[in-house]
Amino acid sequence: MLRKTKNRIIMLIALALLLQTGLSFRYTGKDCCGIIGNRVKTRAPTSMVLLHYGLPDERRADRRSQHLSYAYHDVELFGREAEIAFDMAKFRVYQITVTIPTDGEAVYPEARESIRGAYADKRGFQLEEREDGCTMDNTVGPPWYHADLRLEDDSIVITLTEQR
Repeated sequence: MLRKTKNRIIMLIALALLLQTGLSFRYTGKDCCGIIGNRVKTRAPTSMVLLHYGLPDERRADRRSQHLSYAYHDVELFGREAEIAFDMAKFRVYQITVTIPTDGEAVYPEARESIRGAYADKRGFQLEEREDGCTMDNTVGPPWYHADLRLEDDSIVITLTEQR
């Protein structure tokens, strides 16, 4: 009797882990978060970043805050050579930072419209143009979404954050 109960518990745990892995794929896809070429959304588990991008080119861990960052160089986003960094806490992505070092002025309109299309349906969405770029966020939450597009010299830096 004890052996059957133990086997059932092990099977339930294995089934729960398998189900969780399957559910994790809902945070992946094509052109996630309005970033053309990105395959991972915010709130994705750390394992999904590793699955889609492989081992990071640069890895940073902050022991005090328990935050982890994976950076990938030589990624193609918006049809151009770029860098992408995923900041994670509690085993989930909470911030994505994209840097496209060349052609920032040309990429900016496409990036703004693409990201706006991804977040415009969120409650309380607002877009604020600035001299050096724009910010997009929603005023009603949680979850709160924030996108910041900045033009710096000839590059563009895009930062997307989700807070729950």
